[in-house]
Amino acid sequence: MICGPLGRALAQLVYETTDTDFADRALEAMREAHIPCYRTGHGYQTEAWYSARGSSESQVCIYIERDTDFSEANRILISLGAVEERPLPLRLIFALLLVAAIVAIWAALAWNT
Repeated sequence: MICGPLGRALAQLVYETTDTDFADRALEAMREAHIPCYRTGHGYQTEAWYSARGSSESQVCIYIERDTDFSEANRILISLGAVEERPLPLRLIFALLLVAAIVAIWAALAWNT
């Protein structure tokens, strides 16, 4: 467990979104499951004079206080429609590296002529 400067356990970030309604639903569902959690941030507001879309101000971060609740919190988020991050397939990474190598070789040969 990671502890802060006062010896208390640090909360773990489980999700980021600009959708405040989703964040509120997720927090409510986690609290019903007895998972201590909270959020930070304001979310994206279309009525704002200056919309900070894409900045850290437009993010709502959902935190849980116990690491042991991570899998249950993740299950709740997914059941509510959270976007899952999936790693790039190994074939795609290999194909991109192959294309980069071919372009590098072609550029080196073109430079020498």
